[in-house]
Amino acid sequence: MKPNLAILDEPLLYTEGLSKLLIHEKIFSSVEVFNSCENLYSHIKNSCTEFLMISSNILLLSDLYKCLDTIISHDDRIRIIVIGNSYDVIIIRKLFNKGIKSYLDKNSNYDEFIKSIHALSANEIYICEHAKKMMINFLSNEQEKQSPNIKEPLTKREMEILKLICDGYSSKDIGEKLFISINTVETHRKRILMKLNVKNSVGVVKYAMENNIFS
Repeated sequence: MKPNLAILDEPLLYTEGLSKLLIHEKIFSSVEVFNSCENLYSHIKNSCTEFLMISSNILLLSDLYKCLDTIISHDDRIRIIVIGNSYDVIIIRKLFNKGIKSYLDKNSNYDEFIKSIHALSANEIYICEHAKKMMINFLSNEQEKQSPNIKEPLTKREMEILKLICDGYSSKDIGEKLFISINTVETHRKRILMKLNVKNSVGVVKYAMENNIFS
């Protein structure tokens, strides 16, 4: 059975159009649209909300933080996607610390939104391309500074593979793209995780947050 989605956004014409498209393409079984936090809270209390999309268009940043705190305190299993207004990395990091599972900015397209849904459905997190590139650039800069949190800097090939992992490529896809064997990709993947001291590819993003990599 397809999951359900709640949307906190406006204007009505846009939200209704998006909800009809998502149901028509069988992405969600139902889509509920709200234009106030109070109505959204009431819905969450009285129904099982699996996915929630919140747009920065409808809330000030301080109100967005409060909204997230209220939602997570009620049900921390809700997979929250925030559509930000080109937020900087410090704000994005705080949003993830507040409990969101996906960040897209106002320039993200429909295809990227669908990618985020697939990632969240697989219990992963998703960051839009713009924020993802900032993370990769920071990792590159940290290598040059010989950061104490990274015992050994990533090689050029490992950075290449790290970027493809963040882009959602499988080991098979990476091998085909770089013309190397799957075994070689897996060896590089293990070395990347070991150097960053994380357990999996999702851990790369968590590493960036938990070690204040965006600050």
